[in-house]
Amino acid sequence: MIEISAFELVLKGMAIGFLAAAPTGPSGVLVIQRTLNKGRWKGFLTGLGVSISDAVYIMITMMCLSLVLGYLENPTVSFVVKIVGCALLLIFGITTVRNNPLAASKEVKVRKDSLWQIMATGFAVAIVNPLVVFFYMGLFAFFSLPVDDFDTAVKMQTYLFVLLGDVCWWFTLSTLINKLRNRFDLRGLWMINRVLGTILIVAAAAWCTSILIKL
Repeated sequence: MIEISAFELVLKGMAIGFLAAAPTGPSGVLVIQRTLNKGRWKGFLTGLGVSISDAVYIMITMMCLSLVLGYLENPTVSFVVKIVGCALLLIFGITTVRNNPLAASKEVKVRKDSLWQIMATGFAVAIVNPLVVFFYMGLFAFFSLPVDDFDTAVKMQTYLFVLLGDVCWWFTLSTLINKLRNRFDLRGLWMINRVLGTILIVAAAAWCTSILIKL
C-alpha cells in the first residue's frame, strides 16, 4: 500500500475534480444560463445535477484505473500508460481551446422550475458524455494518484475529494456569474475555455518532456 498525506490527497483529489468540470461545454452553458435567468442557487443546483453524473463517471474511472495500474511495475506498460495520459490531456486541451460555447448555447433550453427538474436537466445534459472518463484518467495519471495501491478507505476519500472539487467548480461558477451578471457575455466563456485549454496543453507538454528526459 502506498501512503499519501491527507493534505496531498485533498489537494490532488479536488484539483482533479475542479479541472475536469471547468471546461465549459453544454453543461457549463446550462449552468450559466440558469444562473442568469433564475439566480445563483438554481444555477448551482443545475451544477449539482451535473456532479451526480460526474460521480458515476468518477467511479467508473477509478474502477478502470484499479484494473490497469496494477501492471505499472512493468516499465514498458508504465511508459505507455504515461504517454497515453499525456496524449489524452493534450487532446482535451486542444478540444477545449477549439470548443465554442456559443454554439452549445443554441442547444440548451431552460424550461421547468422545480428543484428536482433543475437538477435532472443538469444530469441529463452531462450523462450523455461518457468520454469524460478518459479526461479523468489523464488527470489521475498527471497527478500521480495510484488508486490501485490505496486501501478501501483511502479510495473512498479520493473519490469524495474529486467529487468535492467538481461541486466546488459549479459553486464558484454560479457565484461568479451571479456577481458579474450585468457585465457577463457568453463570449467571455470562450476566453475561459481558451485559457483552460492552454493550461492543459502546456501541462501535457511539460509532463511528456519530463517522461522523455527520464528515459
